[in-house]
Amino acid sequence: MPAKQRPLDEIDAQLLDLLQADADRTLRELGDEVGLSPSAVQRRITGYKTAGLLRTVAVVNTDRTPSLTQALVLLTLVEESPEHHRRIADRLRAQPEVQQCYALSGRWDYAVLLTATSIRALRDLSDALFKTDDNIRRYDTMFLLDTVKSGATLPSEFLLP
Repeated sequence: MPAKQRPLDEIDAQLLDLLQADADRTLRELGDEVGLSPSAVQRRITGYKTAGLLRTVAVVNTDRTPSLTQALVLLTLVEESPEHHRRIADRLRAQPEVQQCYALSGRWDYAVLLTATSIRALRDLSDALFKTDDNIRRYDTMFLLDTVKSGATLPSEFLLP
């Protein structure tokens, strides 16, 4: 279980904005921007990670990988129960081609972002994931034509009390 996070302040908000924009910046650069020493910046970053607020990952720019094909798949289940949802969520989490997956309210139960090397590969993947599952009532596949905005950056003011 992550440690309890102390309440965030304005410096945390600035620092989190900077880290979300470019996590490769040096501690000195970050400190110069927010008015802290490199060691104070390191302590805050360590605190964010210990509390489970922040994790560092590398993101591949899909604009630089034109051989990839992506699709958004909306699906709905036949039967819903905690066990049915756990089973489909576990299957989708285990697939490396599943880039993102969200449980939804309303008409659809899940939105799934798939990535593959071709339309044919996406079709085969969709068949394997969705056609063979008797608990999937319907799924609609929409191929992504262009990326208008991508990312998971949260406005830091949303994190302040």
